Amino acid sequence: MAVAAVNLTIDKGTDFSIALKIKTDGASINLTGYGFSCTMRKHYTATVGYGFSTELLNPASSGVVRLKLHKSVTSELNPGRYVWDLLLTNPTNGDTIKSAEGTIIVRGTSS
Repeated sequence: MAVAAVNLTIDKGTDFSIALKIKTDGASINLTGYGFSCTMRKHYTATVGYGFSTELLNPASSGVVRLKLHKSVTSELNPGRYVWDLLLTNPTNGDTIKSAEGTIIVRGTSS
């Protein structure tokens, strides 16, 4: 599976949500039983990370997972550039693969 490059923008102090379709060779993956881990950091070796909540959307065969950050988390972020990735854990063999990655631009808000 190729790693999808997805760049995101988040406004500080707001709720963030995005639905991503996971594919391999152009076809959706049936995500039944898969585990998910999604984290953003200032850079890949940073010790502080911010975890996204993940939700598998029905039907699992559609291959769509929703990533969310609550405004209580985005309020803690300083404006600037971050990196993120989404890891999937296969329920059959336990293998963990990177499915998506990219940069996140956090924008300040004036409200």
